[in-house]
Parts: sequence; structure tokens; C-alpha cells
Amino acid sequence: MACFDNIIGYKGCTTGAGILLDNLVPYSEVQKYVTADYEDASELIEEKIAFAVKNVTKEIGSHFRANYKPKTIIDSRRAGFFDETQTLKPASADFRGIELELCTYDSYYSLYISELQTYLDYTGSVSILVVDTMTGQTLDTIAINSVAGQMSTTYVNKTYNAEKRKRRIAFVYDCTTIANYSTSLSEGCSSCNKYGYNISNILRGRPIKYSTAVTPILANIEGHTDTAGLSLVFTLHCDNESWICANRSVLELPLLNKTAELIMEFALYNSDRFNTKTAIDKKEIAERLNKYREDYENQLKIVLAGMISPSDGICFVCNRQRKYVTTLP
Repeated sequence: MACFDNIIGYKGCTTGAGILLDNLVPYSEVQKYVTADYEDASELIEEKIAFAVKNVTKEIGSHFRANYKPKTIIDSRRAGFFDETQTLKPASADFRGIELELCTYDSYYSLYISELQTYLDYTGSVSILVVDTMTGQTLDTIAINSVAGQMSTTYVNKTYNAEKRKRRIAFVYDCTTIANYSTSLSEGCSSCNKYGYNISNILRGRPIKYSTAVTPILANIEGHTDTAGLSLVFTLHCDNESWICANRSVLELPLLNKTAELIMEFALYNSDRFNTKTAIDKKEIAERLNKYREDYENQLKIVLAGMISPSDGICFVCNRQRKYVTTLP
């Protein structure tokens, strides 16, 4: 999970901005445990930090499982349907495509794009830009191979998160030299207006275009009548990991102790078998392993007691306040 990058720092790392592992296990000590499987101590530490993150997030997920809605997929659809008329649209000096707008910020969502399809009068590679149209930032560039007059499919497997906020994401390409076949946003929606279409109760879509000379933000983007030969398949689902990320700051100490525990475990069971240059005091290592494990469990217990899961009724169970009534005899 990228949100935990650099949460644990160490003196051998120039980019680490979090709490230092050296408070428990100095970098110079980790160097003694490095085996031939690792290039250096940094590689060993990074592996154990990543594994500690997996352990902690899994335990949090297990603890709050009863608070998660069992149905995590909210919607799964296609946006963009190729017209049977096969009407050819001319090239134009614009970026054109599809914009999807998440209209609610009640919960934590992920927009997963499984495939892109194109129907263009062009043979060659085409770059599909994934753009955050609230900021103008290009999030991804996806290369697709197009064959003129044929529908081409590219499996992309990309996910874009919306952590309790409204979000607009566009999938566009430069139409300056590329003609395309007319494509409607929604099936049976050839007459939909250019201002948008409610794909679901929380997701809205529209065909868009904007000049190649402008920044792709709302003020510069126009709604259009078709998606310029572009189609995509998406799934909107609950994103429980982003909720855990929102509690990142309180997880520093549990992660620190879990990382230290994993390093001690490695030192105890691996280092003396493969690293003959350094003598390992197994008794001391075992004692420290147990201490870090106990500290981790205690700290995580405190954190879990203080965490409150959302209760939006969409991705998380809605916990209504209970009312207690005392009946007098």
C-alpha cells in the first residue's frame, strides 16, 4: 500500500521520513544479519517493512470485518457503445473521449478499469491519457494498438481511488490525425445530450472534448455528443484499504515494532545458517523478538480500540445509536 511508503525510516535510507527503525534495531546491526539473498541491509529492511504493513492491515481488516458490507462491488458496467451505423467522424485538433464523475463523497471508493476498446480509422499505436479533470493532472498513459476499421481491445487493469471525495476522471486521446467511428456513451443513448448521463446513482458520465492547447480542467472541457470511438469497462467497488490509510499516523508504533519483530525472527532462524561471518546470540535475539512482538500486540490493541470505522451504509455497516430503556417495576 503506497500510503505507507516511508512511514518507517532508517539511517541507511535517504528518503525515509517516518519514525526511525534505528530506535529499536540499528542499521549497523541489521547489516550483520544480511545473507546472500539480499544485496544489503536496506533491501532486507524494506522487505520486512512491507511484510509488516501487510500483517498490520490484515489484522485491522479482520478486526473490523463485521463493519464491512459483504457486497463490495457497487456497480459494473460499460461506458461507450459502438453505433451500428458505423458512421465515420473526421479527425479534429482536440482531445476527445469519456469522462466519469463520482458524484458522492460518502465513503471510500475505487474505480477499476479492466479494458479499453477503440474503433478508429487508424492503424498504429495510440496513447490514451487518463486525466484528473479536477486538477488537469495526467494520471496514466495507456498505449493501445489500433487497426483501421476494426474494434481493438486492450486489457489495462488500472485502479483509481476516491477517498471520501468527489472525483472526475477522463479517458481521452489526441484526435488531430485520427478519424473515428461514432460511439454513444450508453446503449440506446444515441440522443443523450452532451451534458452527461447518470450511469448509476453515484456515477455520472459524459462524452467530452477539449483543445490540445489547453489544460484539461472543467472550464476548458466541453461536453460532446459521442465518445470518439472509445469504450471502457469499469467496476466501482468499496475501498477498505483507503480507510485504513486514513489512520496511517496512529499505526507508526505498531508497524515499527512489527518490523523489528520480523527482523529479529529473520536473524534467529536465517542469519546463522547463511552468514558465517557473524556470531549470533540466539538467546538475546529470542528475547528481543518476544519483546517486540508483545509491544506490537499491545500497541495495536490500543490503536484498534481508538479506531472508529465509517458507518455510511454503502461500504460500511450503518451503526445506529442504540437506545436503552429501563423498565421500572
